[in-house]
Amino acid sequence: MKIHFVGSNGVSMRALAEFAASRGNTVTGSDRSTGGHDPKNVEGCDLVVYTNAVHDDNCELIRAKQSGIPTIERAAYLGELSRTYGKVIAVAGCHGKSTTTAMLGAAFSDRNATVHVGVADGSKVGADKFFITEACEYRASFLHLSPDVGVVLNVGYDHPDFYRNEAELIDAYKKFCANCKKVIVNGDDPLCRGLAENAVYFGTSPDCAYRATDVQNRDGMRAFYLAGKKRARVNLAVAGEHSVYNALATIAAACECGLSLTETLPHISKFRGIARRFERKGIAFGKTVFTDYAHHPTEIAATIKTAREIFPSVAVVFQPHTYSRTQSLMDGFVNALSFADTVILAPIFSAREAPADGVSSHALCRKIVENKEKAYCFDTFTEIVERCKDLREKAVIFMGAGDIDKVADLFIAAEYDS
Repeated sequence: MKIHFVGSNGVSMRALAEFAASRGNTVTGSDRSTGGHDPKNVEGCDLVVYTNAVHDDNCELIRAKQSGIPTIERAAYLGELSRTYGKVIAVAGCHGKSTTTAMLGAAFSDRNATVHVGVADGSKVGADKFFITEACEYRASFLHLSPDVGVVLNVGYDHPDFYRNEAELIDAYKKFCANCKKVIVNGDDPLCRGLAENAVYFGTSPDCAYRATDVQNRDGMRAFYLAGKKRARVNLAVAGEHSVYNALATIAAACECGLSLTETLPHISKFRGIARRFERKGIAFGKTVFTDYAHHPTEIAATIKTAREIFPSVAVVFQPHTYSRTQSLMDGFVNALSFADTVILAPIFSAREAPADGVSSHALCRKIVENKEKAYCFDTFTEIVERCKDLREKAVIFMGAGDIDKVADLFIAAEYDS
């Protein structure tokens, strides 16, 4: 087949195009950021795949429909593609999907699994037997999947632009679990407990089939004893309490697929994380610089707490992601950011949304200050870099799901230019 990808620069779309090409298809692509779109691009195609960021008025989609060329949205194509592999493992959850999917990819290294993960350079074209993928809950995209093994790391309200309330989100997760032949869920998360009957639990609770005991903190890195269905000592090269849960989920999924601990644990123990997940970028102006993708209060709190286990003081440069999330979870952001010694706010990254009256980083900043925390807000990246030079904290985390990582690069570059 000849398959054209509309919006081909997206991380997931690039991976899907590589998977399609590896299976003998001719692949083309277009993106607004690199040359734009042209109706001629779809001529002679057998299928057009598009992201949900592409609207019905896109000239390539219009031409495809006029020409009778089938079109399919990215999540639906992912579901169709996954069914061409032997066994599908899908990782869902409001937090930690990318890291756990990548960790699973590492655990399956000896099996040459194909891995689809939503982070730059994280996906891998492998063999046909195992397909490991993130299962995204946004717009209920994960309902296009029919996994042999489904993993749910946690459930927490997010995406208020799609789910009206927590109950709607939970219902989507229940449907996802119903689509799975086997479900592995976080037994320590009360919302996960009711998602599926006959679920395999991981966590620290006594009834978890894959249970962490004797958890130790070694300069931020965790080590624990695995109890339950399998027993072993597990040492991790990634920091934070949440890494224990990611590792337990990885071990559970691998073991339920028939892999042994002897095969998987060496790879899990060497796993050092992925881009923009508490990623150390360097040192600038006497401060260790990190980037992190956290954009939900639960993720923000977890990242800051992890940093505080390693550094005596921590500053956070946070870029809120979408107006709807900022408005709906405002109090949560205030509470989560309070774990930092200093907070610097960048303008909201609008992504797919138009500005909303009264919703801004300045409004969030005022609430943080009312909470008696130290916070500042700036309208430009240049101003943020200049303020960061004078920070007294030993670590600074540039945090958010937008383009805040560019500010980290600018800050480090400023060290060499000064």
